[in-house]
Amino acid sequence: MPLRLGLVGAGFIAGVYAHAARRVPAVEIAAVASPRSARAFAGRWGIPAAYDDWRRLIADAPVDAVVIAAPNDLHLPITLAAAAAGKHVLCEKPLAPGLPAAAEMVEACGRAGVLLLCAENLLFAPMYERVRALVRRGEIGQPYLLRQQQGHAGPYADWFWDVSRAGGGALIDIGCHGIALACRQLDAWPEAVAAVLGRFRHAARTPAEDHAIVHLRFPGGALATVEASWALPGGADLLEIVGARGRLTANLDDAPAIDLYREPESAEPGQLPGWQRVMYEEAWQFGFPQELEHFAEAAAGRAEPRFPGRDALRVLEIICAAYESARRGGAWVSLPFPSAAPRAIDHWLAAESPAAP
Repeated sequence: MPLRLGLVGAGFIAGVYAHAARRVPAVEIAAVASPRSARAFAGRWGIPAAYDDWRRLIADAPVDAVVIAAPNDLHLPITLAAAAAGKHVLCEKPLAPGLPAAAEMVEACGRAGVLLLCAENLLFAPMYERVRALVRRGEIGQPYLLRQQQGHAGPYADWFWDVSRAGGGALIDIGCHGIALACRQLDAWPEAVAAVLGRFRHAARTPAEDHAIVHLRFPGGALATVEASWALPGGADLLEIVGARGRLTANLDDAPAIDLYREPESAEPGQLPGWQRVMYEEAWQFGFPQELEHFAEAAAGRAEPRFPGRDALRVLEIICAAYESARRGGAWVSLPFPSAAPRAIDHWLAAESPAAP
């Protein structure tokens, strides 16, 4: 019997999950919840039940697990309710806007004996997993440098611009991908972090950073640089690893694709004119079906969770330390880094407050 999922959210990323689930026999989306668009979403994707309140979904829907595709500030209450109801949880990244809420989520799921997995799709992207296999096979020798860049021109939903909901800007939104990927590729956790942040394109919309450069120093001396951006027209998603005997590069944006040319005068709203690269199966290339399949296997106890809540908590800790480093002008900050800030970005914004130490 497939793992029955209750999907909380009906926005862009929820649509990606609905599309990905169709490729995974081990799961089925049995219900969706959204305050305004659940019924339309359910009709579009053939989901049997729709709720206008996620609380009703958790209480009433016949589901085994909850997939949280909602804004960051809702992750904690949804997770607590799901855990109390005995439901496994797949939560979109980051776990929460800050460490205290994320820790509460991990603890609640641990007490309830349910799985908490953070949805870090790049850890399942086939191209990046192939890179990892080549590194582990010794193709480039011992790796000592890693660079990961991911970015676009800005978020797709209004709540991302609100730091009280998101917890930060490009660093917490996109940087979590690169940090998690770097740790998986190097099979280690960093011992220190340094970061610089900037506001280039979106300062009028948010006090958050729209570009972040994060340096990670690992035990043994390996270095990684993660670049996360909301200020990168055209976008990017690439990985480079250098070792003692060679170098590997992988670019998801150059993954198998179809070239499409659209005349400027014929482009409709939301469409880009000129040449575009259209991925023939974007969800698969970015690891979403594989992530759902792994969630089902882990929930059934047949697989060791690849990115459980405790690992996502460590990534969020690194993000908090990166914000603190930016506040200190890019100085190295040692890990572990305890944080009581309700929002990760508070470590950086404190530098702009007269009361900051």
